[in-house]
Amino acid sequence: MRTEEEAREIKRRHSPILLREPGVCGVGAEKDERGEYCIALHLDTDDAEVLERLPTEIEGYPVKLIHSGPFRKLSAG
Repeated sequence: MRTEEEAREIKRRHSPILLREPGVCGVGAEKDERGEYCIALHLDTDDAEVLERLPTEIEGYPVKLIHSGPFRKLSAG
């Protein structure tokens, strides 16, 4: 069974490389629709060429693509 700790460690190890990929604006360790942990890639594009280059699995954990747009820092106010 996949655990949250394992998913977070995989996310930590692979985030620097994944975030260099065009279109990837965030990486997370999240649960999928079945309640299993996966590696989530938050994207600001739906370009087919970009999507083809992204992994479908990392270290046995499935990769879930989430089209969320760019992240923006909110001001504390």
